[in-house]
Amino acid sequence: MHEAYKCRVRTPWWRVPLQEPADLLLTYMNADTPRLVANAAGAHHLNSVHGLYLRAEQRELGRALLPYAALNSMTLLGAETVGRAYGGGLLKIEPREADRLPVPSPALVEAARPALEEAEPEVTAALQRGQLLTAVERVDAALLTGALGLAPGEIAALRAGREQLAARRRSRGGRGPVAAP
Repeated sequence: MHEAYKCRVRTPWWRVPLQEPADLLLTYMNADTPRLVANAAGAHHLNSVHGLYLRAEQRELGRALLPYAALNSMTLLGAETVGRAYGGGLLKIEPREADRLPVPSPALVEAARPALEEAEPEVTAALQRGQLLTAVERVDAALLTGALGLAPGEIAALRAGREQLAARRRSRGGRGPVAAP
């Protein structure tokens, strides 16, 4: 046992090494979609969430608005395409998959900053009520329509694609079709 990999590379072998607290935390086992949250408490993370580190010049904007900006139809669809379906219909995002998750660029978040800041209380309230798709609609209006200029039909196509893939994942998980939150 003393020659096993973890025993050889860790001192003491049973202590998990801690990295610096991440700027953002990303859930990786989800019933609906991954969530980004600002790590305002500076908590350390192990393996129940992924830690995201932002460049110094993007840290303030990213911590403040990326968790909201990432709640858009394009990112939700991307999560369904890069993630994996697990038992019970869970969506799992591994670190390499998280690298491929399409999140808004810093320039796009900056362009949408006023609208995202205005939408923040409504988005937060919708999430607290468990109404993910209501929150996503508000973010879509600020980010995808407002800053990116997507047409309503384009956003509808993103939403339909995400719902189709999510329904397939849930049905493969044995839970059958579940109404969207």
